[in-house]
Amino acid sequence: MEILFVILSLVLLIFLCFKGVPIFFSAMISGIFLLLTAGMNPVEQMTTTYVNGLAGYFGKFFFIFVLGSLFGKLTDISGAADAIAKTIIDKLGDKFIIPSIVIAGAVLTYGGVSVFVCMFTLYPLMVSLFKRGDISRTLIPAVYFAGAGTFTGMMPGSPQIQNLMPGQILGTPATAAMLPGMLAAAFEAVLVFVFIIWYTNRSKKKGMHFEMTEKDRAMLELKASKELPGFFIALLPMLILLVALNVLKLSAELALFVGFISGLICYSKFIPWKDIWKHLSDGTKDGTGSLFNTSAVVGFGSLVQATPAFATLISSVTNIGGSPLIASGLAVTMLAGVCGSGSGGLGIALPIIKDYFVPMGVNVEALHRVSALASLGLDSLPHNGLVVSVLNVTENNHKQSYFPIFVTTCVIPLLTLVFLIALFYAFGMA
Repeated sequence: MEILFVILSLVLLIFLCFKGVPIFFSAMISGIFLLLTAGMNPVEQMTTTYVNGLAGYFGKFFFIFVLGSLFGKLTDISGAADAIAKTIIDKLGDKFIIPSIVIAGAVLTYGGVSVFVCMFTLYPLMVSLFKRGDISRTLIPAVYFAGAGTFTGMMPGSPQIQNLMPGQILGTPATAAMLPGMLAAAFEAVLVFVFIIWYTNRSKKKGMHFEMTEKDRAMLELKASKELPGFFIALLPMLILLVALNVLKLSAELALFVGFISGLICYSKFIPWKDIWKHLSDGTKDGTGSLFNTSAVVGFGSLVQATPAFATLISSVTNIGGSPLIASGLAVTMLAGVCGSGSGGLGIALPIIKDYFVPMGVNVEALHRVSALASLGLDSLPHNGLVVSVLNVTENNHKQSYFPIFVTTCVIPLLTLVFLIALFYAFGMA
């Protein structure tokens, strides 16, 4: 019965998220329900266990979230992200509209640009290209996610939060499990390319066409007059960030700081300096806002750990498949789905995984890579904040656009997770 109430509290969390209740209040309400049904003092536990869990996570990942957001803000306001995406798309031409957008999104996110910033970079280019190719604008969200929201987040060496968080908690490098990780990323990329190109061609055969909106026209006019940096200058801070993180082996925080400073220098000619403090303030707010939402869910995870049913639950999950690697992948996947957030799922699961699964002798580099990929499986269910934001920005809705998003960001990553775990068994790392 105690385990049932833990599960019901998770169901309540999912229900509240689906209903649009902000994640902090969803976590608070679900946490109080959990404590009451467990016969624990809600006032005592919320003011100690919950707050300590939230504050501990917030402090541990503060600079990673904020510096990552500030780096993304620089690439946005300087036009660097636009310059990189435009160059890639122009080089590939109109015959390869879908592949060029997917590649541009992948390059930007692997270079350290946040998935949210990447949306505002690619959207105007996608509108222009979809118009030229007469591709239905209902496919814009799926094509965007195909490049920016799939394989680059789990790739070894990626500065995205899904790859940095396991390293911070497990003590592993960003390049953990390099060979199997790259093979899995290639596997996922192939599936994404094949599906999204097939789905686009299918929509054309069904007679779907592009329809320009007034918002599209205004946005294209606004972007047309902006001066952009050259491709190499735009790419240089991203390369510096990747070298600092993966070659020099600097800490994630220091590598992001180096990337940010190099961006200030390289993009100096294109940065609107008179408004710089406003832009940096906005970037800080975006970073801390995202971090706080994740921390609120981690606080809920701390309450789950404090319940008497937790030890029994861990024992049950550990025995799934008889492998800590499989159990960890399932746990992160399910919790990311519950939270509607990959970082939220990692925030709850990884401390538990470290305490209970690592002592079993599981390969921590394999665990790092499985966790990074698993966090990108069910995180983009319909209640995911980024999914909702992208649909709103692109003037689409779930009915029109969600199915191909689901396939590219949920089904394909889950298939890749199975492939990755099979690779670890084949490499003797499971």
